Amino acid sequence: MKTVKILSTIVLVALVLIYRESIANYLNIITDQELVSAYLKRFGPLGPVVLFCLLVAQVFVAVIPGHALMVTAGYVYGSLGLLVVITSTIFGSQIAFLIARRYGRDLIYKLASPAIINKWDKTAKHQGILFFFFSFVLPIFPSDLMCYVAGLATISPRKFFVANVLGRTCCAVFITMIGIYGMNPPAWFWITLAIGTLALFIGWKVYRKKSNLIIETGQGRDTAKHVEGKVINVSAVSLQLND
Repeated sequence: MKTVKILSTIVLVALVLIYRESIANYLNIITDQELVSAYLKRFGPLGPVVLFCLLVAQVFVAVIPGHALMVTAGYVYGSLGLLVVITSTIFGSQIAFLIARRYGRDLIYKLASPAIINKWDKTAKHQGILFFFFSFVLPIFPSDLMCYVAGLATISPRKFFVANVLGRTCCAVFITMIGIYGMNPPAWFWITLAIGTLALFIGWKVYRKKSNLIIETGQGRDTAKHVEGKVINVSAVSLQLND
């Protein structure tokens, strides 16, 4: 088993070195919205499939800018792009949840920052649908990592799926519509977004008070600060990517 791990690490490092230029070019593309748009159009009818795969991958890989991809999806594909965004993010989140539920902390600590996982795990351990809904729609949460946290908690797969669908759909609609409106949404859109965001924060404050939730950071009690660290470990080499 140890020999397999060593050989796997050597092969992975070798592949990264061999294809480093291709990987660098790809990263340049996915971090530039205009390049992403041109890149997707090159695939013609298969563009939505490529977009779906990228959006699933961004749940696991921090360097892929999920929000930029969502906006681009709306700009390039319109309502079809919105459908792709909703289904792909829900699918990726549910897979992340099932991975955590099936393989536990040993694997998750290799995929994500143990410190961040442990911080939110303490709060989310026995939470339900509403808590994880808030974790998807409010920026105070590391939304992608919360899928792992949910998998390590006691919430059932069915209840997490409900929170997943509601939360991811809510975010997808607002973000993707920016692209659908050609990067220039009407005033009513921004007013609705502001009111909706305010309502969500008020709802979270009420929920947190009723549930007596305490969220701690390294500097004490705080809900407004977090670092979404996704970690990729290659044997002794650890590359931490901040979202």
